[in-house]
Amino acid sequence: MFRLPVSLRLAAPVFVLSAALASCAQDTSRDSYVVFFDRDSVTLNPIAQAVIHKAAVAARAEHATHIQVAGSAGANGDPDVLKELATARAKAVAMRLQEEGIEGAEVSQTTTPDTDIDSSHVALRRVSITINPK
Repeated sequence: MFRLPVSLRLAAPVFVLSAALASCAQDTSRDSYVVFFDRDSVTLNPIAQAVIHKAAVAARAEHATHIQVAGSAGANGDPDVLKELATARAKAVAMRLQEEGIEGAEVSQTTTPDTDIDSSHVALRRVSITINPK
């Protein structure tokens, strides 16, 4: 039986997840987008930037009046630290939306309340963008 080296076995889920997230940036226009961050990070990677760009294009096309940016950092850990991380992520996404030319729409930032899905490792690193058209 052939076994992959440990480094490949550990990296494989990251490559699969990155490919899946990259495909999110290519989907057609919609009113809801999800940006994923690396663990304990507030830095927007290229895939996250592509998703935000797609959301900005859709918001402009729909003449959006309000865009909700909701950060999440999960439910396990110090609640104050997690809320600060979620807030920083939402702020990074909101700032990038404005850099993408979102003007005339109110962009509000919040943190999402903990849910059962927040026990998922991916859910711990997300920011949701919801576009409310005209």
